[in-house]
Amino acid sequence: MLMTEPFLRTKFDQGLSYADFVALGTPDGHEGQWHERHDRLALAPEQAALVGAFTRDINVLCLTGTWCGDCALQGAAMQRVAEANPEHIHLRFLLRSEEHADLIVPSMINAGFRVPVTWFMAGDFEPVARMGDRTLSRYRSMARRALGDAANVHAPPPADPVREVLHEVISEFERVHLLLRLSPRLRQEHGD
Repeated sequence: MLMTEPFLRTKFDQGLSYADFVALGTPDGHEGQWHERHDRLALAPEQAALVGAFTRDINVLCLTGTWCGDCALQGAAMQRVAEANPEHIHLRFLLRSEEHADLIVPSMINAGFRVPVTWFMAGDFEPVARMGDRTLSRYRSMARRALGDAANVHAPPPADPVREVLHEVISEFERVHLLLRLSPRLRQEHGD
């Protein structure tokens, strides 16, 4: 199945807010990790100013798991971005479960069912971009640990790996916003 506007709109409507999604987790599981990451990821003033200046609506749907540490990190980062511009950034979360197999199965990454997978859509739910699994800095870190020098990772480790993921998430939101801001279709629609 293709990720079409009607399909993504339906899935988005089934999605949960950040708080409702995190509440699905168990207190003795990763729920605390989601809260801890959210607390650590307050946007710096310049990050908040960048996101706050976005003028196009962005609908974001994240298929994820409450049990997943990388999901907690990316999910909390996305929530912080959405909080910085609630007028234009609309974020929903779906739990990876059989109920959403129609979204999961066609969204495999490297022949696997990965989480998180995030869809970015225009205000009218037209698909724009998809981001899946871990961010670059997380893969670099994993490669250093698993492969050592054979990983051939030239970038130095970030001073704060958690905040580095926030930076990467903000960069993806900015990329999507600029794509929408420069879209001939949307410029015509908005008269700009």
